[in-house]
Amino acid sequence: MVFAPPGTRLPGARVIPLPGALGSKETADFLRDAAAGSDVIHWQQFPQNPIVDRPWVSTVHGNSPGELEFHPNKIYVSWSHAKRAGSSAFVHNGLDPAEYVFRETKDNYILFLSKVSRKSKGVDTALQLAREIGFRLVVAGGSRWDLLKTGGWWNSWRTRVEFVGEVDGARKAELLANARALLFPIRWPEPFGLVVIEALVSGTPVITAPLGAMPEIVTPEVGFLCATMEDYRRAIARVEEISPFACRQRVLQAFTHHHMAAAYEQHYLHAIARWREQASRQSNGTGVVAR
Repeated sequence: MVFAPPGTRLPGARVIPLPGALGSKETADFLRDAAAGSDVIHWQQFPQNPIVDRPWVSTVHGNSPGELEFHPNKIYVSWSHAKRAGSSAFVHNGLDPAEYVFRETKDNYILFLSKVSRKSKGVDTALQLAREIGFRLVVAGGSRWDLLKTGGWWNSWRTRVEFVGEVDGARKAELLANARALLFPIRWPEPFGLVVIEALVSGTPVITAPLGAMPEIVTPEVGFLCATMEDYRRAIARVEEISPFACRQRVLQAFTHHHMAAAYEQHYLHAIARWREQASRQSNGTGVVAR
């Protein structure tokens, strides 16, 4: 069962709408009653109050100080993400390869697909490289006006740049599959970077920075880790050396929804065992066990 705000749709799952806002007493009472018989509760954000006296885990997706504060029930989305929180618990994100398009033959453009409005994603670097080298750059994930916040406005007019806005579904799959490469010049410790495995499963090499989870995902067989602008220039010149089949295989071997589900299952079993041990010690009057 999945408890989520009204209107949420999730194929293959029974979705139960929440009666009120997250954190409200109405929702807390509802979840306490609804989840009473559950084997394990999996939160997608860390609850300050777990609400239910059942085994639970929480996936952390961000980098805020609160999210990186250690708790034994937290699960991070990469090894580097967990390490920065003083934890060893992580599960890499996964995807269903059937939802993406594989292309061996590419069109003549490089794709930037991320939040244009977030400076940490590095759209200004992508635009600078496009101007200096002269390649065609397709920018997805925002508009040209977002550059007023992040930089790159003048470069966006002086080179071959196409802004396609927010994309998803079939349009996103086609953009990823047809690109010569995904340019992902981040400036922050990316917790995971789902777009990276979306590109790889589409047969598209990735050019990125050696920050956060990128070294865990992007090996020399499927892309380039760039520490300087010169590194980016060399990577763009060499991108045709990467095999689209190797890119897809990288995901099939490590980053599918099946890999993710199997890893979470192990964390669920550990959470259940910890909860039972704690419950046993409390019933024996020995106090709460330190986890």
